Amino acid sequence: MAVSSDTAQSLIEELYLMGRAMRVVLLHPDEGQLLPGGVGVLGSLEARGECRQVDLATDLCISPSALSRHVAELVGAGYISRHADPGDGRATLIRITPEGRELLCRVRVSRARGLQTALADWSEGDAEQAYLAVQQLRNALIAHHTAPGQRRLGPKQNQEADV
Repeated sequence: MAVSSDTAQSLIEELYLMGRAMRVVLLHPDEGQLLPGGVGVLGSLEARGECRQVDLATDLCISPSALSRHVAELVGAGYISRHADPGDGRATLIRITPEGRELLCRVRVSRARGLQTALADWSEGDAEQAYLAVQQLRNALIAHHTAPGQRRLGPKQNQEADV
């Protein structure tokens, strides 16, 4: 193994702390009105397009009941719409609304500005290097997760969720 257990544990801890720091520093005011992860659900739905909830839950690697809570909230806020599946009257399809797209745009712009401010003393090269390292880590995790005998990701899971 190329990476020691200590390094792997340190990296996991650092990624956890980075996620917490990003949530605090880059939080857009509209996000505070939603369940944690709500904007991620919107971004994934935008990337996937109209679909059944069960398919989106698979993409997000969350339970259908957890996604159901998000969808109910996002429908109530007007960010997602639900309608019957014309191919199967028993099923429901969900799609992002124009209001949901507007929210994603505001959040993305706000987060980018926040990160630009936080990285004001970084060079473009440093930021690009960090991006490539994080991308390499994500790709390694996806490759491991989709290896034979591992749980499979949904069809959009290996694409970037631009949120």
